[in-house]
Amino acid sequence: MFSWVKQEQGGRNKDGEMYQTVTEGLQSLYSKKLLPLEETYLFHDFHSPALEAADFQSKPMVLLVGQYSTGKTTFIR
Repeated sequence: MFSWVKQEQGGRNKDGEMYQTVTEGLQSLYSKKLLPLEETYLFHDFHSPALEAADFQSKPMVLLVGQYSTGKTTFIR
């Protein structure tokens, strides 16, 4: 799990992996580094479920809340 700590010269592998998109890189990083850590400490039992591929590939959503006539529609445009 903490394989990056044991590496020589600063603890980081200098040759990183190349990805076509940022989304691919984030998904790979999450599944290789964060997910095992979350499973070890049972994070999903007390906070939120594990992220899946759809969570990385979907478009972001924003909830815009405010009083009447405060510029919500203008902000969206």
